[in-house]
Amino acid sequence: MTLPAVINKTQEKQFKTAFKKQYSVFAQAMQRVYIEDGETYEQVEWIQMPIYFCKLLAQQKVMKSGVKCEEVLAGGYKNNLEWPTTGKKYWHKEGKWYDKKGNPQGLNGGYEALSYILPDGALVNYNCSRQIFIDVNGYKKPNTIGKDIFFLLVESKHMVPTIMSTTTSYVRPNGCSIGGTNATPILTKDNIEEDCKSGSGWGCSLLYLLE
Repeated sequence: MTLPAVINKTQEKQFKTAFKKQYSVFAQAMQRVYIEDGETYEQVEWIQMPIYFCKLLAQQKVMKSGVKCEEVLAGGYKNNLEWPTTGKKYWHKEGKWYDKKGNPQGLNGGYEALSYILPDGALVNYNCSRQIFIDVNGYKKPNTIGKDIFFLLVESKHMVPTIMSTTTSYVRPNGCSIGGTNATPILTKDNIEEDCKSGSGWGCSLLYLLE
């Protein structure tokens, strides 16, 4: 193998290990939320998403957050029409992160505030009611899906993140994005390997957790 190939292989292994570590962190956070208040995630109206987001955040050491979780968890939030945000958005800017084919990506603007930075520099975005995006090395390159960017699925009534949807036979990562180059594939257990190797890269998240 050439030196660049060896470097890429080593980096891929490091990113994969970091993703599995983050999976464990979120699984433990979800379990602690359940132990403390007896609740698992419930899929709710998107306007109420920060409630569970902040419960998970409270179980982790977070450097910076886009949501004012003290206000969210104080109890007076459920009927508000706007999220109490810090005004900061910690996920990558539109067009500054990519799928594995090199297509620039973006989020639905409604979910940009639901993001934070962990002490190790990893970026987290809670997206589209039940998906968690993780860039394991933060703003450092390659900022590419399936390389350093992965996702987890949070299902209702579950105490740990799931690998595939338990209510449907497929999952569509970033499905709340708005068309164009942000269009995302529908993943099933039959196509995740192909998508990881030669497609968008979203399939790598599921493939690596199944290994």
